[in-house]
Amino acid sequence: MKKTLLLLLCLPLLFSSCVNDSQNKSKDSTSNAIISFSVTSKNSELTSNSGKDVSLNEMTTISIQSKDNILFKDFNFTLDNKVNGALNFYSNNGGLMCNAPTKLSIMSMPPNGNGLKIYSAGDDFEISGMTLIKVNSINFVISNIKSSKQ
Repeated sequence: MKKTLLLLLCLPLLFSSCVNDSQNKSKDSTSNAIISFSVTSKNSELTSNSGKDVSLNEMTTISIQSKDNILFKDFNFTLDNKVNGALNFYSNNGGLMCNAPTKLSIMSMPPNGNGLKIYSAGDDFEISGMTLIKVNSINFVISNIKSSKQ
Protein backbone atom coordinates (compact mmCIF):
# COMPACT_ATOMS: atom_id res chain seq x y z
CA MET A 1 0.00 0.00 0.00
CA LYS A 2 2.82 2.42 0.90
CA LYS A 3 4.59 1.63 -2.40
CA THR A 4 1.43 2.36 -4.38
CA LEU A 5 0.89 5.62 -2.53
CA LEU A 6 4.52 6.64 -3.07
CA LEU A 7 4.26 5.78 -6.76
CA LEU A 8 1.08 7.86 -7.12
CA LEU A 9 2.78 10.82 -5.42
CA CYS A 10 5.82 10.58 -7.73
CA LEU A 11 3.87 10.39 -11.01
CA PRO A 12 2.90 14.09 -11.08
CA LEU A 13 6.53 15.06 -10.47
CA LEU A 14 7.75 12.86 -13.32
CA PHE A 15 5.02 14.10 -15.64
CA SER A 16 5.70 17.78 -14.90
CA SER A 17 9.44 17.40 -15.46
CA CYS A 18 8.80 15.72 -18.84
CA VAL A 19 6.41 18.49 -19.87
CA ASN A 20 8.89 21.18 -18.77
CA ASP A 21 11.71 19.49 -20.71
CA SER A 22 9.69 19.37 -23.93
CA GLN A 23 8.59 22.99 -23.49
CA ASN A 24 12.18 24.09 -22.89
CA LYS A 25 13.37 22.22 -25.99
CA SER A 26 10.74 23.89 -28.16
CA LYS A 27 11.69 27.29 -26.70
CA ASP A 28 15.36 26.57 -27.44
CA SER A 29 14.70 25.76 -31.11
CA THR A 30 12.64 28.90 -31.67
CA SER A 31 14.93 31.13 -29.62
CA ASN A 32 17.89 30.06 -31.79
CA ALA A 33 16.52 31.65 -34.95
CA ILE A 34 18.86 33.18 -37.53
CA ILE A 35 18.60 36.96 -37.28
CA SER A 36 21.15 38.10 -39.86
CA PHE A 37 23.90 37.15 -42.28
CA SER A 38 26.24 38.91 -44.72
CA VAL A 39 26.47 38.64 -48.50
CA THR A 40 29.72 39.63 -50.24
CA SER A 41 30.39 39.93 -53.97
CA LYS A 42 32.91 41.55 -56.28
CA ASN A 43 32.21 45.18 -57.12
CA SER A 44 32.46 45.14 -60.94
CA GLU A 45 32.80 48.93 -61.02
CA LEU A 46 36.09 48.72 -59.09
CA THR A 47 37.79 45.79 -60.82
CA SER A 48 37.65 43.44 -63.76
CA ASN A 49 39.84 40.92 -61.91
CA SER A 50 38.44 37.57 -60.87
CA GLY A 51 39.11 34.78 -58.40
CA LYS A 52 42.17 35.21 -56.18
CA ASP A 53 43.09 38.47 -57.95
CA VAL A 54 40.17 40.34 -56.32
CA SER A 55 41.17 42.13 -53.12
CA LEU A 56 38.87 42.75 -50.15
CA ASN A 57 38.59 46.47 -50.92
CA GLU A 58 37.18 45.52 -54.35
CA MET A 59 34.29 43.63 -52.73
CA THR A 60 30.90 44.86 -51.59
CA THR A 61 29.18 43.44 -48.52
CA ILE A 62 25.58 43.82 -47.44
CA SER A 63 23.86 42.64 -44.28
CA ILE A 64 20.52 40.83 -44.48
CA GLN A 65 18.34 41.11 -41.38
CA SER A 66 15.17 39.21 -40.50
CA LYS A 67 12.21 40.26 -42.72
CA ASP A 68 14.52 42.07 -45.20
CA ASN A 69 14.12 42.03 -48.97
CA ILE A 70 17.28 43.58 -50.44
CA LEU A 71 18.19 43.88 -54.13
CA PHE A 72 21.91 43.17 -54.62
CA LYS A 73 23.53 42.61 -58.03
CA ASP A 74 20.13 41.99 -59.70
CA PHE A 75 19.07 39.38 -57.12
CA ASN A 76 16.71 39.83 -54.21
CA PHE A 77 17.92 38.43 -50.89
CA THR A 78 15.40 37.79 -48.13
CA LEU A 79 15.47 36.39 -44.61
CA ASP A 80 12.19 34.96 -43.31
CA ASN A 81 10.32 36.96 -45.98
CA LYS A 82 9.42 34.78 -48.96
CA VAL A 83 9.44 36.71 -52.27
CA ASN A 84 8.98 35.11 -55.70
CA GLY A 85 12.26 34.86 -57.64
CA ALA A 86 14.43 35.80 -54.64
CA LEU A 87 17.16 33.91 -52.86
CA ASN A 88 14.84 33.22 -49.94
CA PHE A 89 16.75 32.40 -46.77
CA TYR A 90 15.01 31.19 -43.64
CA SER A 91 15.80 29.86 -40.22
CA ASN A 92 15.15 26.17 -39.50
CA ASN A 93 16.08 24.58 -36.14
CA GLY A 94 18.92 27.04 -35.62
CA GLY A 95 20.33 26.60 -39.15
CA LEU A 96 20.24 28.88 -42.18
CA MET A 97 18.33 27.41 -45.12
CA CYS A 98 17.89 28.76 -48.63
CA ASN A 99 15.30 28.15 -51.32
CA ALA A 100 16.83 28.29 -54.80
CA PRO A 101 14.91 30.52 -57.25
CA THR A 102 16.84 29.09 -60.21
CA LYS A 103 19.60 26.60 -60.92
CA LEU A 104 22.66 27.45 -58.81
CA SER A 105 25.70 25.89 -57.23
CA ILE A 106 27.24 26.15 -53.78
CA MET A 107 30.62 25.34 -52.29
CA SER A 108 31.98 25.64 -48.75
CA MET A 109 34.65 28.28 -48.21
CA PRO A 110 37.43 27.54 -47.93
CA PRO A 111 36.82 24.55 -50.18
CA ASN A 112 36.57 21.27 -48.28
CA GLY A 113 37.32 18.99 -51.24
CA ASN A 114 33.67 18.07 -51.86
CA GLY A 115 33.44 20.43 -54.85
CA LEU A 116 30.34 22.20 -56.09
CA LYS A 117 26.84 21.03 -55.21
CA ILE A 118 24.23 21.91 -57.83
CA TYR A 119 20.62 22.72 -56.94
CA SER A 120 17.58 23.27 -59.16
CA ALA A 121 14.85 25.88 -58.85
CA GLY A 122 12.69 25.13 -55.82
CA ASP A 123 15.34 23.09 -53.97
CA ASP A 124 16.02 23.85 -50.32
CA PHE A 125 19.55 23.59 -48.96
CA GLU A 126 21.40 24.44 -45.76
CA ILE A 127 24.13 27.05 -45.51
CA SER A 128 26.76 26.08 -42.97
CA GLY A 129 29.66 28.35 -42.25
CA MET A 130 31.04 30.47 -45.05
CA THR A 131 29.48 29.39 -48.37
CA LEU A 132 29.96 30.46 -51.98
CA ILE A 133 26.76 30.61 -54.05
CA LYS A 134 27.14 30.92 -57.82
CA VAL A 135 24.07 32.08 -59.76
CA ASN A 136 24.26 32.94 -63.47
CA SER A 137 28.07 33.47 -63.29
CA ILE A 138 27.75 35.83 -60.29
CA ASN A 139 29.43 34.74 -57.06
CA PHE A 140 28.04 35.53 -53.62
CA VAL A 141 29.74 34.60 -50.36
CA ILE A 142 27.40 34.04 -47.42
CA SER A 143 29.07 34.60 -44.03
CA ASN A 144 28.66 36.08 -40.54
CA ILE A 145 25.53 34.04 -39.82
CA LYS A 146 24.13 35.26 -36.50
CA SER A 147 21.44 33.63 -34.42
CA SER A 148 19.34 35.07 -31.61
CA LYS A 149 21.14 32.78 -29.17
CA GLN A 150 24.63 34.26 -29.75
